[in-house]
Amino acid sequence: MNGAALPGLVVLVRARLRVNRISLAAMAILMAIFCVAALQTYVAAFPDRSTRTTMLAPLVNNGALRVLYGYPFDIADPAGWVAWRTMTSAGIIMAMWAVVITSGALRGEEDAGRGELVLSGVQPRRRWFAAALTATAVQTVIIGAVMVIALAAVGLPQHLLTFANCAELGLQLMLPALFFAAVAALTSQLAPTARAARLLAAGILVAAFLVRAPADVREGMSWLRRLTPLGWFEELRPPAAPSPIVLTVIVLATALPILIALCLLGTRDIGRGLLGAHDSRPPRRLLLGSPWQAALRDETPQLSFWFAGTTLYALLMGGLIKTVLEFLRHTPMYAQFFGEQLAVDGFVSALYSLIQLLAALLAVTLIVAARGEEATGRLELLLAMPRSRVGWQCGRAVLAIALAATLTAIAAGSMWVGAALTGQRIRASSLLLASVNSLPLVVVTVGCATAVLALAPRAVSSMYALVAAAFLWDNVGTALQAPGWTLSLSPFHALARVPMQDLAFTPVAVLTVIGAGLFAPALYRFRHRDLISA
Repeated sequence: MNGAALPGLVVLVRARLRVNRISLAAMAILMAIFCVAALQTYVAAFPDRSTRTTMLAPLVNNGALRVLYGYPFDIADPAGWVAWRTMTSAGIIMAMWAVVITSGALRGEEDAGRGELVLSGVQPRRRWFAAALTATAVQTVIIGAVMVIALAAVGLPQHLLTFANCAELGLQLMLPALFFAAVAALTSQLAPTARAARLLAAGILVAAFLVRAPADVREGMSWLRRLTPLGWFEELRPPAAPSPIVLTVIVLATALPILIALCLLGTRDIGRGLLGAHDSRPPRRLLLGSPWQAALRDETPQLSFWFAGTTLYALLMGGLIKTVLEFLRHTPMYAQFFGEQLAVDGFVSALYSLIQLLAALLAVTLIVAARGEEATGRLELLLAMPRSRVGWQCGRAVLAIALAATLTAIAAGSMWVGAALTGQRIRASSLLLASVNSLPLVVVTVGCATAVLALAPRAVSSMYALVAAAFLWDNVGTALQAPGWTLSLSPFHALARVPMQDLAFTPVAVLTVIGAGLFAPALYRFRHRDLISA
């Protein structure tokens, strides 16, 4: 690279880092807390080395846990426990995050017209492409470094981990993001839109998971692990030293889609994917009767991933009810404090806090999609017809609340089915109450998101970070025994832990009123402001 190229690359990388600074901070904090919490759970749940193997036996042999977390190679060791308990789910989260920001930096910039504007200057295509991947790699390393420092700060003083263990866990966290960033770079050359590029990359991730799952569940199918990227990352096997062969495979597999994408980059026009979009097709008039129906139609591909993923998660979690009860029977220390029903209710309450997070994030996603309709100019065309802004905004808000509520209901049904498949029974009424208890959280999330859309439309994506921060504060603040009034700032904490606790009507009413109170002035502001493009 010549002397003139390096400053141009640095400028482009810094621009991408500035765009993604909020998501970078949120991901770094989330991953660090996620892994440290797993380590602390290990210390609290298995304090006695002599009984650790017996206590871990129900977890090692449970098929649902293997599907969810991967194969338990050495979970009696703290590093092996953290790798098993967090790295599969954290790796998938990191992979999806890398897909979103990489496709946004490439295909998304082309869709918005900014890519063509940048390339009209002195920056060649390959430098622009390299800047997008370099920015993703830099952010990935920062997230990994924060996690390593957090694990070392907690694990080294307690003699649970060595610094080498922390570094291995950091590597296992970073590699999925780097690999799927390369996949997203390739799909950005193929797909005609950023959304299509993300869905294509997400489909590859789902396929990798579906191949890995049977390899971890059935001992005779472990060879399948060699055919999937998620299996390669699993084969790093902390606390053992990483296998040079596995690392070589991962490096070559990451380099291959980048090289293919570089070759394809110069063969297509900016703003067009190689697969192309159909210029014509038979008319499909389903869900075109109103703006909210058209929005539902547009979001159907993305919604299918949300609902399918939540259904699978809830099924697996319902199947773990049996493991919870077996664990309770094998550990008299806990059995004397928890009855079976209390243990099941507590487990379901903990699961529903995650379902509530997913529902809130889905509601934010739908409001962000509404912002996308405004940013691309489609809303201006729609409002040129006899349509009102208030009706459009109300339709999108009601759609977001209805779909998020549907997600919680599907999760309840899937959890009940998962438990029934393992011979366990959960009270359907308690699951229904847990779903109802989630609605005020969705309402206040939609109210807050629509207020941001009305006042600062370009900042509406920051609602993802706000929801994540509220969820983390509920968990971290509770663990740190923070003052009650500070914990109540999080709507996740304000609600009762149903079904472990009875449904509390006061916080339900307060959150609903707050959500409605935010939505009403947001409607007024949106009605009187100018539409703002990207």
